[in-house]
Amino acid sequence: MQLDEYFEGKRKEFTIPVVFSGTDFQRQVWSELMNIPYGQTISYSELANRIGNPKAIRAVASANAANPISIIVPCHRVIGSRHQLTGYAGGLAAKKFLIDLESENDA
Repeated sequence: MQLDEYFEGKRKEFTIPVVFSGTDFQRQVWSELMNIPYGQTISYSELANRIGNPKAIRAVASANAANPISIIVPCHRVIGSRHQLTGYAGGLAAKKFLIDLESENDA
């Protein structure tokens, strides 16, 4: 139901309880992903800065790629430092679709 509402552009936040199962570092990255507002993107570098580990850009990217709950934990909102789409388990076309969907419905 909540995913349907998201894809219809009617839901910007999920109320589904999320329990992370991963390393401490992965859980830290995934928790921070949940703080990226709907319709906005940040770089992997910014994500590393937000968790207080600015040199961990590659580790952040790996943790992002290992996110088991995409969309609800919005790893698609993380892009390259030059605003390019990079890496997404569902493929770059899916990442672009999600970013475009949120941009169109961000009001």
